[in-house]
Amino acid sequence: MKLKNMIITGSLAAFALVFNMFEGSLPMPLPGIKLGAANVFSLLALVLLGVKEAFAVTLIRVFLAWVMTGNFFALLCSLAGGLMSASVMSFIYIKYRDDFSLPWISVAGAWAFNVAQVSVAALIVNDVRVLFYVVPLLAAGTAAGWAVGWLALLLCKRVGSLREINY
Repeated sequence: MKLKNMIITGSLAAFALVFNMFEGSLPMPLPGIKLGAANVFSLLALVLLGVKEAFAVTLIRVFLAWVMTGNFFALLCSLAGGLMSASVMSFIYIKYRDDFSLPWISVAGAWAFNVAQVSVAALIVNDVRVLFYVVPLLAAGTAAGWAVGWLALLLCKRVGSLREINY
């Protein structure tokens, strides 16, 4: 990874961590439901830098959030969700970016995150009934994913291609 990409990736990860921590302090109607605004920065990394950087932003954010909160259960759920989300969004973006807008790619990532998160929770508590919780999460994930994708699209248009910046 070039130094420029490392600096930008680190900056995006830092922004993602700040948004993640802020969101964690907001009251939500149900446990596990939040906007996922930190994912804006993973999407920015994907579009502007590439797949490796998108995964790096996601992993750095997840691990630093764990270091700051110490919540191992949240680490496992976020790690599974983040990796699944980044995988799905990267696949769709690389293979089908002409067919799906960034907001829809973000919705797919939100759904993947929710499914992985609930699956890990069901495994940890050893109760398959936890999987039913995916229904309200998918509904909230649709709205949140669309909003995150729309914001990422606006930011991508504003920032332009960072590859053109020479240092």
